[in-house]
Amino acid sequence: MMLLIRSGSGARVQLPRPGRALLRAARGLDAVLLRALAGFAALLVLVLIGVPAQADEIEPEPDPAPRVEPKLKAEPDPEPAPVVKKMSAGDEFAEPSWIPSVEIGFETFDYDTDSTVQNFINPPAWAGAQAESERQLMFRIGGELMGPIFEDLPGRPRLFAQGGVQLRTFSSDQVFILGDPSVPLEPESSTGRYVNLGDLGKTLPGDFDGQGGEIFAQFQDPSWYAGLGVAFSVPIAKNLLLYLKPSIQYSLEKIDMSGSLTTVDEPIPRVDPVNCPQTPNNPQSVPCVREFFIHRSRAYGRSTDHSVGPGLELALVLFRSVRPIQVSLYANARFMWLVSGSTTEFADPNGVAAYSVSRDEFAVRGGGGLRFSWVGFD
Repeated sequence: MMLLIRSGSGARVQLPRPGRALLRAARGLDAVLLRALAGFAALLVLVLIGVPAQADEIEPEPDPAPRVEPKLKAEPDPEPAPVVKKMSAGDEFAEPSWIPSVEIGFETFDYDTDSTVQNFINPPAWAGAQAESERQLMFRIGGELMGPIFEDLPGRPRLFAQGGVQLRTFSSDQVFILGDPSVPLEPESSTGRYVNLGDLGKTLPGDFDGQGGEIFAQFQDPSWYAGLGVAFSVPIAKNLLLYLKPSIQYSLEKIDMSGSLTTVDEPIPRVDPVNCPQTPNNPQSVPCVREFFIHRSRAYGRSTDHSVGPGLELALVLFRSVRPIQVSLYANARFMWLVSGSTTEFADPNGVAAYSVSRDEFAVRGGGGLRFSWVGFD
């Protein structure tokens, strides 16, 4: 098969079949290349036009702030959220800020004295000086108030205040005794004059029983105590809390004192007894009449003792989860100095005797008891 190609002169050229196929392929390839070039050029034009347009765009303005409508009526500020207490490790039970308590217990100490009795009638009979130590036991009723916890300090301390009264358990204490004044004189005489007829065998003043001196001291009810301190808490178990409570303590005590002296003397110059002459009314020879005089002294004094010193208490809170009342066991020790006068002197108005009682200026006191604390329901 032959392909005829017409030239510009009108002549036709005839090509064989393979040459025509190559010609058609060349024309198709040229068309594809032309279309590809045209598409690339169009894309390049679009890019060149779009970049400046994008660069010239204006950024959008931010949204305007929302309009605040004026309040027509004052509204109350919202209530603050409740503060949640920080609980340390081992502290599983929240405690209130203020803890009031009532306590009952006891206190014991030694009442050390140096006492003196002076006999102005016939010294030194039934007079002298003695040192005595009497153990005192006082019943205590009081209260305590602990303040808020300082969470950021070691031991989570609380400030506290204590106060209460003390009642004595003994009626009186004997701080001086000389002779046997509890035995009544024989015979008793309100006039103080004893006539010896000689047949009673009383020939000297010292022969009479019931002579001597003594001093008694008695604490008055009530006495008072108060203290200020800091309580450090130490959890030792799930339901046990230990408080260490150093403090400064003060106490006020009034003490009534009484002194007595009984002594017998005879007129001076002394006349030795001689036998009286025998008479019908006195058939036997007996000593003549002699006179002895009985002197009694009664005197009273009172001291007001003010004492101050440091103290330390250990308190164990039992069953911390129990509400609303917690029970604690406590024990304490106090080191007290007497800041008021330490010596009390008194005498009877008749000038028979004088008395003096001096207290030690330092004393160690200890005690313990139960404390009931209000901690609320939850």
